[in-house]
Amino acid sequence: MSCPICGCERFYVKNPEDAFDIVEFECRDGEVSFEPDLDPADLPDMSRDPESYCDKCAWHGKLSEIKK
Repeated sequence: MSCPICGCERFYVKNPEDAFDIVEFECRDGEVSFEPDLDPADLPDMSRDPESYCDKCAWHGKLSEIKK
């Protein structure tokens, strides 16, 4: 999965309660992968198809919109 505009595989989601708090992730082999040192309790619920932001360009949209 990669950004539909630039092809980057790194993205982030914003905390709905604090827009300055973000959680970064990669899309590897069609799966969302967070950094291993993050506390699982702090990870967003990706099954809700959150608004995701490309780490390289200005693209943002629902996680389901990211092309494979």
